[in-house]
Amino acid sequence: RYAARAVRLLMPLAANLGIDPVWITCDPENIASRRTLELTGAELIEIVDVPKDCIIHQKGHPRKCRYRLSLNT
Repeated sequence: RYAARAVRLLMPLAANLGIDPVWITCDPENIASRRTLELTGAELIEIVDVPKDCIIHQKGHPRKCRYRLSLNT
């Protein structure tokens, strides 16, 4: 649960920078990352196709989960 703790430790920094909500992405197949985000309270908003001309897609990541983590919860 170190990754979830790391995300939680970054939240005050995001708040100080005025970033709310925080948007986080991960690969749909990455179950560990998805579970970590759920443990932090992030909400899965959608799974999107990455545009083919994007370097992320070209490096083998054609889809991404988009999570929203609100600081006001």
